[in-house]
Amino acid sequence: MADTFLRRRVWRKLESLADEQLYQVLDYIEFLEGKYAEEPPEKPDRMQKFAEGIQDKLRARRAAPWALKGVMGALSVVDRAVGTAAKTARGLAEELEKVGRKPGQGSDDDSDDRPTKIVVD
Repeated sequence: MADTFLRRRVWRKLESLADEQLYQVLDYIEFLEGKYAEEPPEKPDRMQKFAEGIQDKLRARRAAPWALKGVMGALSVVDRAVGTAAKTARGLAEELEKVGRKPGQGSDDDSDDRPTKIVVD
């Protein structure tokens, strides 16, 4: 869907609907996708796939919309926390890599295999 105005219009309409109707819209979109999609949809990441699985199971059991909203809200918090932790770990790994290099040492090709001692105050 390349039309920006159409995307905005659809989004505006979606925002006006209650959760129960949004699930009906989702069902219809998935039906249309299965019937008319020219290319496979973008694959969700692991957390999204996990959350969608839980959501589908709760919907199959006819859980109340408020319960679905609560569970999905909690999963959102977990997703943000995991994302923040992963970002922090990547940053820490980059910093440790910088600390482990000798001044003037540009690549790992000519490095010796001695361990680097890291001291944290």
